Amino acid sequence: MIPAANRYTAILDASVLFPNMKRDLLLRFFEADLYRASWTERIQQEWLTNAISQYPDQEKALRRTDGLMRTHFASAWIETEYEAFVEAIALPDLDDRHVVAAAIAGSANYIVTDNIKHFPAAELDRFGIEAGTADAFLAGTFEHYEGPALVVLREHRAGLRAAPSAAEYLMMLRQKQMPRLASRLMPLRDYL
Repeated sequence: MIPAANRYTAILDASVLFPNMKRDLLLRFFEADLYRASWTERIQQEWLTNAISQYPDQEKALRRTDGLMRTHFASAWIETEYEAFVEAIALPDLDDRHVVAAAIAGSANYIVTDNIKHFPAAELDRFGIEAGTADAFLAGTFEHYEGPALVVLREHRAGLRAAPSAAEYLMMLRQKQMPRLASRLMPLRDYL
């Protein structure tokens, strides 16, 4: 186990919780104690509502995922009054201010989002927060904790229904907009 003081705390935005594979990898890295993840009820409802809207035939499975996240990751929910920070935040999309507010309230160092342009560095710097894509975050976390992260990724690949080969798995990561993570894994594909 990695000492708590050495772990990043990251807010997971709805944009990275919506795609199944990204959500799964982010939550597996969190479960393996490679970082601390946080999100709010509003973030949870945003990704869940969008997913059900896009995939209405999978509503039952998506609601099951919601329930599992609530049960297995109960410590991740930010329940403090983060809304008090919203007015102090200036973002291009005002609807994203709650994510930064949650990061402030949850003492997060990082926002994992695939909507980077919505979170300008100049504004986040005021609060000592960085933002990056799920791919950048996972690849960076892999670099810091290569051994434990490789175990997580090996288990993830083995648990997929199609049981892809290592090469197929790397291709899947690229197809799911995680090319940096795939590149980091390429030299280690024999260990996947």
